[in-house]
Amino acid sequence: MFALGVRKDKRDASEAVWGMTLLCGGGSSGYTRVEVTISMKPSIIGLAALGGLLFLSSCSHLMTNDRDLEKSRLHLQLAADRLNERDYNKALESTQEAIRLDPKSALAYNHLALIYMETKRYPRAEEAFRTALNLQTEYPEVWNNLGVLYNRQDRFREAIPFFEKAVASEKYLTPENAFTNMGYAHYKLGDLNRAKAYHQKALDISPQFCLASKNLGDVYAKEKKYPKAAEYFQKAATHCPLFQESQYKLGLVLMKMGQKKVAKGQFEKLIERHKNGTFVDRSQEVLKYLQ
Repeated sequence: MFALGVRKDKRDASEAVWGMTLLCGGGSSGYTRVEVTISMKPSIIGLAALGGLLFLSSCSHLMTNDRDLEKSRLHLQLAADRLNERDYNKALESTQEAIRLDPKSALAYNHLALIYMETKRYPRAEEAFRTALNLQTEYPEVWNNLGVLYNRQDRFREAIPFFEKAVASEKYLTPENAFTNMGYAHYKLGDLNRAKAYHQKALDISPQFCLASKNLGDVYAKEKKYPKAAEYFQKAATHCPLFQESQYKLGLVLMKMGQKKVAKGQFEKLIERHKNGTFVDRSQEVLKYLQ
């Protein structure tokens, strides 16, 4: 679809400036505006309309591109659903198709990197994250995700600057994620004070953020401040009842505090609620010790 408009600006008796405006598209991304200014004599002004025809092929290309972008977004949504279901092969197929349709999509490369990271193809994940940043230089979600990739490889010192960049960006909508990840990096490096500070910042933003609560419990347990650790493990267990790790660690610190009967009840409740899983198995082993 296109619309041709003409406007006239008199300069002198022998010449006028005519501007043509074409509106292409009309799909989900709206119209693409193309403006052209032509200088000509009034005697041949009828040819101005002919100029609009020269843009038909361009208009057609823009409309085709609009459809490709829409298809790319649909494939990315499908990829996100498959990734949540841990169907990594299908997620990868959908993401690669999204990139084929829109090779300049930083979002698609972020998706691709997440799939590679979850399947432990770390060099490919890093390459895809870097490509996303080349396409979109300020992308705080990718900065955070690249930091997570480094954390998973125990490259904590390399990870921290990316978390710092993420939280410094006004465009970042979930800074609690980067604060938590940065706190974890400092925890692994042995800087417990900074670990506590960054996890607390995450909880100041999102008080029910279970991972931050669980991690802060780990920091206090490392300092042997068991009542404080129990407080945060309890918070994580309360806000995220499916989070087995926080429930298991709550039982452990209760044992450290000498509350073996309460700890026993905690492990039994975990086993009854979840039936199976890594921390169910560990709880069963601890119960053998307690009996």
